[in-house]
Amino acid sequence: MTAQLNGRPATVEHLASAVGGYGHFTTLRVADGTARGLADHLARLADAHRRVFDADLDTGFVRECLRRAVPARGTVIARITLVGSPFADTADVLVTLREAGGAPPAVRLRTVRALRALPEIKHTGTFAQHFHARAARRAGFDDALFVTGDGHIGETSVCTIGFLDPEGTVVWPDAPVLPGVTQQLLTRGLTGFEVRVEQRPVPVADVGTFRAAFVANAGSLLRPVSAVDDVALPLDDEWMSLLRRAYDTNPPEPV
Repeated sequence: MTAQLNGRPATVEHLASAVGGYGHFTTLRVADGTARGLADHLARLADAHRRVFDADLDTGFVRECLRRAVPARGTVIARITLVGSPFADTADVLVTLREAGGAPPAVRLRTVRALRALPEIKHTGTFAQHFHARAARRAGFDDALFVTGDGHIGETSVCTIGFLDPEGTVVWPDAPVLPGVTQQLLTRGLTGFEVRVEQRPVPVADVGTFRAAFVANAGSLLRPVSAVDDVALPLDDEWMSLLRRAYDTNPPEPV
């Protein structure tokens, strides 16, 4: 992993202060110096910055920090973190890079009654997410699927989840979740393909009525869901291919 703070190489001390610090972030896939949805990621950071630090964010400087950090060739996963003190209205820009690894062909999810704190913000307080994801893996699953107190599906520990209903509509759960940038890109692409997209409550008891399900985020993009708890879900390669094509309709933006 490589890291830069405010456009310069980060030290171990910088990274140590950022771990568990007060802040917010976004994660994006950068390929050959471009990123799909870059404007959406910067808008997410700007919106969160007003909530977290009560200040406007210089997105031009953030973009410059990203540009300095990423390679001109190859694909990496970049995380842009705005980290600072809860008693200040200024923050440092920490950009960390990791390799874009392959994703498993399908994932199995275990439900847990849980919600992220301030779910609309992609903040650095991720202990509970990791705790529930670890418990799911130790139980033989790939990730945790958060469910509200009244039994409605929300999101996984790090991904948006979507479903395909019997009528061919793509359904995003209506619950307290993080609005995913990959979700936004997929919605735009699917709408362009004249695929109906809805956001509505998804009771966990209704999982078995869907034709398919998938999870999405910038790191692994798209993965089919093969099971939720003990409910098996069909794997539809043709539909997953359509989702990938919908995502690809969003033009790459130079960083």
